[in-house]
Amino acid sequence: MNAKILLTLVLPLVFNPGCVSREVSRTPGSYFTPERDRESDRLDPLDVSAQISWRMIGAVEYDDFSIPLSSPDGRFLAVRAGAPPAWSAILARPDAQRLPVVPFEILRLNAAGVESLQTIRGPWLLGRSADEIGFLVEGYRPDGGRRIGRVDWVTGEVTWLIDDELVNAFATIGVDGTLAWCRRSVDARGLDLMVRRPDGHTWTIKSQFDRSWLDPVIAPDGRTIFALRKGDGTVEIAWSRLTERSRFEEGMQTIPISIRSNDRLVYSMLAPQTGIEASPPGGPPRLIFLHPDLGRMIEWSPDRDLARPFSEGAMAVSMLDTDRGIAMSKDGLFLTELTSVAGGVPTSILLSSDVAIPRRSGLKEDPILLLRPDSGRYELYLAHLNDPN
Repeated sequence: MNAKILLTLVLPLVFNPGCVSREVSRTPGSYFTPERDRESDRLDPLDVSAQISWRMIGAVEYDDFSIPLSSPDGRFLAVRAGAPPAWSAILARPDAQRLPVVPFEILRLNAAGVESLQTIRGPWLLGRSADEIGFLVEGYRPDGGRRIGRVDWVTGEVTWLIDDELVNAFATIGVDGTLAWCRRSVDARGLDLMVRRPDGHTWTIKSQFDRSWLDPVIAPDGRTIFALRKGDGTVEIAWSRLTERSRFEEGMQTIPISIRSNDRLVYSMLAPQTGIEASPPGGPPRLIFLHPDLGRMIEWSPDRDLARPFSEGAMAVSMLDTDRGIAMSKDGLFLTELTSVAGGVPTSILLSSDVAIPRRSGLKEDPILLLRPDSGRYELYLAHLNDPN
């Protein structure tokens, strides 16, 4: 498969395979990057016992940009087709224009294959998250505001969760219905971080010091929230707890990631990890993101304060359990096991030279869904590992 098709999904990345990673002291905090050493790995890269079996179950048109969004149980899939969105809208910039009306197809996976439930149309972006009820979309109002809606998986009906004169963007939804998103006035640039709890109470962390909030992620425990904070060329990961308002607003902590980023690189950090893939179940609350300087995926958890790198060039990941996942790079699909040692390196076994985005399917027999982009459509495959271990 042409690697150029793949790279349009996660944006141009910086690959630096010859670098020796390190921790560089900064104020405040430090930049964490994976250490490369000679640790004895748990998986043998020469072992061929781990193999993958897959079968094609269908294909669906897409907009040559958006990655499909899965339901938390992996049984439903939402796909945006039509014309791709403009970068001004993707990044929620003040110069963003109204979006074109495009089709959204809702699919359901089962053991027999994939079923198209229905196609709806709207001038929306495909959101970053979903729950058991539906998937999120975002669209502009005539007055310049931007609203957040949820499309029902079964009926296709849209319920507008946030609909006011402000620009509301980058929404995510937790298992208990907690909504997190970013917000600004139409004529402002900096975005505040917002949380609306199931009881209707709204919490806010304001944008300040020319730093803007982006892409919140609620962990499966419902108690932990992650977000990105972007400055002039800088980007940080932030995290806090959702146990109470004061804990959220006053206890937010940030970790510097890069001092040479731009808007598109920051967007690419979580673009491959939509929905549950950004903070998967299993183990402590964690965030899986694409490091803008290293050009590889990183897993980080505040509970163990350990950055665990995936193999060089890994651009999308679906975790199988606490430590193992299916990782995609331009070279193919790999079974990867993360290290539990600070500064350690992961171990990977090549499963296939085909390039596809891994997701969980929710099916016991074939728990892996593979999305293979091909000339304006995704080929859909169900897969499972033939792993004696």
